[in-house]
Amino acid sequence: MERPPPPGPAAPRAAVVVVTWQSAGDVDRCFGSLARARLGGARVIAVDNGSGDGTAAAIRDRHPWVDLVEAGANLGFAGGCDLGLRRALADGADFVFLLNPDTEVEPGFLEAALAAAAAHPRAGAIQSLLLLDPERDRVNTAGNELHFLGFGACGRFRAARAAVPAEPREIAFASGAAVLCRASALAEVGLLDEALFLYQEDMDLGWRLRLAGWTSIVAPGSVVFHRYAFSRNPRKYFYLERNRYLVLGKLLAPRSLLLLAPALLAAELGLLLVAARGGWLREKLRADAALLRPSTLRRLAADRRRAQATRRLPDREVMRPFAAAFEFEGLEGGWLPRLAAGPMRLAWRLLRPLL
Repeated sequence: MERPPPPGPAAPRAAVVVVTWQSAGDVDRCFGSLARARLGGARVIAVDNGSGDGTAAAIRDRHPWVDLVEAGANLGFAGGCDLGLRRALADGADFVFLLNPDTEVEPGFLEAALAAAAAHPRAGAIQSLLLLDPERDRVNTAGNELHFLGFGACGRFRAARAAVPAEPREIAFASGAAVLCRASALAEVGLLDEALFLYQEDMDLGWRLRLAGWTSIVAPGSVVFHRYAFSRNPRKYFYLERNRYLVLGKLLAPRSLLLLAPALLAAELGLLLVAARGGWLREKLRADAALLRPSTLRRLAADRRRAQATRRLPDREVMRPFAAAFEFEGLEGGWLPRLAAGPMRLAWRLLRPLL
């Protein structure tokens, strides 16, 4: 009598984490699409960041199958995600999918992301192909781009969906709007940086993954639709500028910081002019002042020690997929991208071999 074949490897345990804040209008579309998706038993965790519009009640009443965690306060995107991540990881999840509430998923989004993760075992973050909603034939991001001075941007923004290659490929960093995170990678590099609170937490995580020898990829077979719009609220620029410098100060080697200092100074002067013309100079100056606070500098020094302790690659390799182009959504076609394009490309061509 033949022996039965040995059992195959157990399927990875996965969870989906959705952080909500004032998201009552998104609840049914997002969680309704998750209810129709092929989740394979994956747990869905909603973390509500103290919404005042009835978001938590809407999830509890209309989607009782979702595990609802009420934070009781606005922890920011990073803090809310980390609360959900800790819940999922404590429950034994091998992968956790972070998903924005203003999205709808295709039924096989999680399957496709997990398949890409299995085929790329050193991928710590696997981003879905994010398409604009309602323009579902246009790209929101096919993998985020990272400028060498710390500016993050949506990759292939508004490109035709048909122009995106079908195979998974390496990207600079994965958008936090729809990304599958590998638990073993998070155990090495840590969760999202809650000090950033809002914006660029995904860029920081992707950069830390590269520092430790992991990669980020996009899985075009995993599709998520995103009601995305670039916010021009002046308050946003405070977080963008403060966090950009926090990430650079935490993750670049001292030699790299020194080499990039002249380009950073030139960009700073240009951004002050742009901020003055764009009506967000006050937020830009607030961001610069916040970086000089003793409490911020102490926190940055501690974060830097932790991040550098995980370093496996030199900056020349870490920054290999970084971009020299300066144009991104929010500055498209402006005078600064046109003026800076040539000098930035030349600076990066000269500086990168020296890192």
